[in-house]
Amino acid sequence: MDKIFKIVLVGAPGCGKTSLRNYFLYRNFTWQCAPTTNPDFVSTSVVLGTRDVAMQIWDTGGDPIVTSSLAHDADGIVLVFDSTQSRRALDAQLSKLSVPIVLVRAKSDHPPCDTWTVDNVVCLEACARTGNGVDHVFHKIAELCLDQWHAETQSMVKRASRHGDPIPYHRFEFDEAPNHKQCTHRLRATMRRLFCLA
Repeated sequence: MDKIFKIVLVGAPGCGKTSLRNYFLYRNFTWQCAPTTNPDFVSTSVVLGTRDVAMQIWDTGGDPIVTSSLAHDADGIVLVFDSTQSRRALDAQLSKLSVPIVLVRAKSDHPPCDTWTVDNVVCLEACARTGNGVDHVFHKIAELCLDQWHAETQSMVKRASRHGDPIPYHRFEFDEAPNHKQCTHRLRATMRRLFCLA
């Protein structure tokens, strides 16, 4: 599979986005993690069953403008927040997103200050200091992106004509037909259906 999924870490400054990514990639944690000033990405992959799923994991500094520009064409979002954020701030961020989302309560070694689970959203806990739950976060977002990509790919196999009849897509290869005339005839027949001339 040639698809590379763009995963963007979204969240307020200091919520633990960089620490989660660093632990997932490098298995390290530091208390002196410098604030992210410029967004960057690291390419990696995860194994899901028999598939090797490639990802670009983007880290943002939490600036709303920068985050919005990166997230608009993302394949998946990991929305990170820590135990000090309110539910209202969380809902405001979720309302702006329309791609597969994994909601992550970082710093899970601290108790939450508010109810944080959200209906119809995958909600996970992770702690970069201990490593608990970190791998599951990135495997889950890769799984959600892969499922959506498969669904979109399948929906492109067939689409409806003006009369609602499904028209299967077909790659016309010359070696599929005994001669050029037969291949041309099949192409013209399909084109007539597409333009409702048949």
